Amino acid sequence: MNDISLTHLLDTAICAAEAAGKHALANKARRTEANETFAHDIKLVLDVECQKIAEELIASEFPDHAILGEEGTTARTNTDYEWIIDPIDGTMNYTHGFPYWCVSIAVRRNDRVLAGCVFAPESNHYYTAHIEDVAKLNGEPIHVSKTTHLDDAMIFTGLSKHMNTDSTPHFGMFKMLALNTQKVRINGSAALDLCHVADGSSDGFLETSIYLWDYAAAGLIAEQAGAVLSLYPTRGELHGCTVLCANEHLIEGLRAIYTKCL
Repeated sequence: MNDISLTHLLDTAICAAEAAGKHALANKARRTEANETFAHDIKLVLDVECQKIAEELIASEFPDHAILGEEGTTARTNTDYEWIIDPIDGTMNYTHGFPYWCVSIAVRRNDRVLAGCVFAPESNHYYTAHIEDVAKLNGEPIHVSKTTHLDDAMIFTGLSKHMNTDSTPHFGMFKMLALNTQKVRINGSAALDLCHVADGSSDGFLETSIYLWDYAAAGLIAEQAGAVLSLYPTRGELHGCTVLCANEHLIEGLRAIYTKCL
């Protein structure tokens, strides 16, 4: 990089994710404090608190950088750098005490993600990557699985928080995945799901109607671990996307399933 090293960016992402994640972990007794509730989603007081903690740490290193977060955005006109924050990915899991949630922080320059960290506090797992190094889990290199056929694959997916009784594409896609893979799983955190593709404990991921902050860091981590990442923007929805991710042997099969369900 010209003026800021990738190591500095990644170290900042790690520190910010750790600070936010440890705050959420230490305050699990407050996990049901909600600002808003919806049919299939919830917005927590701790979402806002954790994002603020991450923002403050990032600003201490890079005060001129822009912020794009699930819980609010700080625009800057004099910088090419933007930090993408999901303060608690897997909020519903966190609320119910299910330990599958994380903090996701990435930084991009001119729309290219440069570095990212996904921190899972319950397991103390730090997934990290930048564009000039391999993906790592707690400092050790990780790599995607070598599974070559979908019928031998375990695929992670999710159902949109915006689903309703007419959500035929979502349910149809789940059925197609279930019939054409060894097993399909819904875990509730897209960022962690993508990281498990990166470390080879899942063979692939397909989910519609997720957002940039859900996949920015984890998508880079998966790519740097050898995965192919395919993005299909959601029409009419800013930052919305369908995300497909798998090794080179499985990605075409996932694309075929996605295409049939459109």
